[in-house]
Amino acid sequence: NVWACDADAVFMHDPRPLMAERNYALADIAIATDCIDIPLDSRSPLMHCDFNTGLVYLRSKPNTIEFAELWRETVANAKEHRIRDQAAFNMLTKVRPPTPLSIEGSRVERLFSVTAGADGADFRLAVLPLSRFLNGHTYFVQHAHTLPGAPSPMSVHMTYQFAEGHSFAYGKRQRLREHGLWLVDPDEYFNGKYVTASAEHATLPRKEMGERVDSRDAVKYHLEEARHRTNVIRALLGIGKALGREVILPRMLCYCDFMWKEMRNCRVGGAETMRLPFDCPMDHVLNTPSFFGDFHKNGTEGRTALGVGVREPNFLLNPRVPAAVRESVAKAALGKGLNDAQISQALAPHAAASIIEID
Repeated sequence: NVWACDADAVFMHDPRPLMAERNYALADIAIATDCIDIPLDSRSPLMHCDFNTGLVYLRSKPNTIEFAELWRETVANAKEHRIRDQAAFNMLTKVRPPTPLSIEGSRVERLFSVTAGADGADFRLAVLPLSRFLNGHTYFVQHAHTLPGAPSPMSVHMTYQFAEGHSFAYGKRQRLREHGLWLVDPDEYFNGKYVTASAEHATLPRKEMGERVDSRDAVKYHLEEARHRTNVIRALLGIGKALGREVILPRMLCYCDFMWKEMRNCRVGGAETMRLPFDCPMDHVLNTPSFFGDFHKNGTEGRTALGVGVREPNFLLNPRVPAAVRESVAKAALGKGLNDAQISQALAPHAAASIIEID
């Protein structure tokens, strides 16, 4: 039996016991979807969205193997370049609408009977629950896993993503870093000297936006927050460059979603109940690749053109940050209009501190 996953899918828990539980134990194949409406999916699997082959389970059975061969041949013989694994899977499984599976007159939740292609083999398909198999919107934008009573996530897949550079998926890496899911940074990433803004000045005063908020009001405050964020980050980059320190980015709040679809109340369809504001991913509000260096052919990352490195807003919560770094904090205030020399002079008394927090 195989879990076939994209490289940007991360497991938080072992999914294998789930496939041995009743209902899922009856499935030949299980698949995630691109839907984002968790409350609706919890009532009944949402079949109008694409199945996402970035996360698919294949049980070792003759009919599964027969389908996999048909799936492979469909991709190999496609005349259109867009017919890759995901498009082919959806074409094959939806040429006839999947039928809800019943056994002895009882509906088996989240299982469907599927006939692949025009006359392919029948198999049983399980549609994985959105509440446990989260995607780039439900996890990083809705933060659905943090809601009261939410089940523990089984996995997250980096979909609904922005800020892909020409040499590396910077936006995906930053999302993983922001949530403690990127585990391969070297020790030196956590052992430098840093400058950051105080929590009180990192954002404007927080305003809650109800489900019926007028989009014009939400957008107005969203843009005010963006202007404030730009000023804070610009100042931190200048200070970091003058002192030779890395910048810990300020908390980033969004009062409106960022999506290539129409929205109401600053929320995209399917996420009508999401909380506003939310802690937004870096790729929602900044041109993420410009904050990092290009990757060389040998896999090493070059120096950023900004001349100063950055860390994610919740960097200091990462358990890999040594206590000696986390606890070495100097708080300072600066006047306006200072040049590099004046900044260096004003902060010289704090040179030994690992972190300088600007108030």
